[in-house]
Order: sequence, then structure tokens, then C-alpha cells
Amino acid sequence: MREKIGLVVVLCGSLAPAYAAEHSQDAGQQERAAEQIPAGGINSRWGRLFAGNKDKFSAALSFNSGLKQQWVTIPNNSESASQTKKINQTLNLSLQYSPYSFWFANVITRMPVRDTSRYTTDFRYSFGYDDWHPNTVSLVYSNYGDNHFWTTGSKRHTYFEQGAFTLAYKFSLPKPIENKLLINKGDALTCQLGYSWVPRYYDAQSDSVRANKNVMLGGCGYTLKQHFFVRATAFWFPDSSQQQPWNGDYSYSFGYATYAPGSLSIQYSNYAGTRFPGHKNGNARFREGTVSLIWLLPL
Repeated sequence: MREKIGLVVVLCGSLAPAYAAEHSQDAGQQERAAEQIPAGGINSRWGRLFAGNKDKFSAALSFNSGLKQQWVTIPNNSESASQTKKINQTLNLSLQYSPYSFWFANVITRMPVRDTSRYTTDFRYSFGYDDWHPNTVSLVYSNYGDNHFWTTGSKRHTYFEQGAFTLAYKFSLPKPIENKLLINKGDALTCQLGYSWVPRYYDAQSDSVRANKNVMLGGCGYTLKQHFFVRATAFWFPDSSQQQPWNGDYSYSFGYATYAPGSLSIQYSNYAGTRFPGHKNGNARFREGTVSLIWLLPL
């Protein structure tokens, strides 16, 4: 059932940077790398607004791989770190608890396939109200930034103020338009409009942490024969100076998902640094995206 697009369980993109000034040189790179690894298309800050999950407990394992090498910061111990160029690959465990209705809390533990240590293992988390029905409003807090069980230097375990609060309205298109766009009976097309507020964010130009990033978003998701899907979201920054090089003009994902416990799904996603024609300083090449293989655990 398409209502069970609750893979609720996978990697997520991030706008949240490293907070401390001594880490500011790496913040843009770390944040951009984080945004390149979302999976599932429904559990990122933007993507999860397309769907929800009725199950009280959900869990999944996923493997995520970039398509090209990139520079990655690797903590050596609690005091130092080094950089290496590699294809970023991670193993991830996601757990979600939905105590009532469409309220939920989700946490994702990520472990790199290479250079594995307690310092390179991190986590993402989100919570809020997310109804997947059309003509509903969702309010979600998500933090996919610099969160670590074991910290380095003077860093905190998490920077709550660098997460995002996203308010969105999901809706169906008018029936005459929808009927012309749907390919098969039983296909689904859901759209959304939303607003996201980030209390604190890293600004690459000033090399400092600034306040009150505002982002408007709008997009649609199409589900074909209840399993194949494609989703796209466009972003607008009312204050263009708040858009960082790793903040895309748009994001997109597509793949195949079967939603029964024990099933496997596969997805390609591209979230970071995409630019519309004529908008410079971006990179929307296909190899900038990530491929994800997701196993919905049978609970």
C-alpha cells in the first residue's frame, strides 16, 4: 500500500554545520557531505513530508554509497582529525517510535564502512507530527548535522539550535489536472508547500555562525504502481545570502520500494548543491548523488 511509504528509516540530508569556530574551516565540507547521503526520500528534512507511517515501531538497516570520491574529515581521537579522499559509504540503523496518531520520534545511527571508530560514528534525529494524507499540515523538527555519541575536542554531542523546524501543507492537485497526469489507476501524486526555519547556521562567506535561516519549499512526489517513485522539491531563500554552496536550488530522488517488513528498496537521491540554469556556484551532476539500499526490518 502506498500509504505505507513509511520506510522512516534512512539517511538524511542536512543544513546544520559544525558550531565551534575552531571547526569552521571544515563545516561547509562536513555539511555538504551530510546532505549527499539522504536515502529513502521520505526521512530527510524535505522528503519525509511526502509520507508517514502507521506502525508504532519501525526499524531498518541501510547501506549508502556516493558515486565519486570526496574529501572527508576523519577524527583520529578525541583531540585531532585528518582528511582523506574516498567514496563516502555508510551502514545505518534507523529506529522510529510513533506513540499516537501521526506523532513520531526517529533516530538514525550511521557508521562509515571505512575508518570506523567510535568518533566517526554519528547519529541523526527528528520528531514531530507528520500526517501523510493530502490536505493536512505537518510540523517536524529534524537535526542531521554534527551529532556524535563520542565527541572530539570541545564539541557538544548535538547542536539542537542548528536543526530545522519545518511546517508544510500536503495536498492533491485538482482532479481534472491529476487525472491527466496519472499514468495508471492506483497511482498517486501528492504535492506540498512548506517553510523551514533554522535558528542557527554556518555561513561560509563570513566564516561564522549566524541566526535565523529561512527557506521556502515546494514539490511533488509521484508513486507508480505503488512501488516505483520519483520526487522533486524546489527551494527558495528569501534572503539569498543565506543560501550556502551546499544548499541546493532543488532536490530529486527516484527508485523502487516495497514496503512490507523484510523487503528491500533501492533509491538514487541528489540533494546537495544543485542549481537552476543561470545560478552559479552549484554542481548538479548525477555523480554528486547517492545510491541507497534499504532493508525494512521485520518487527
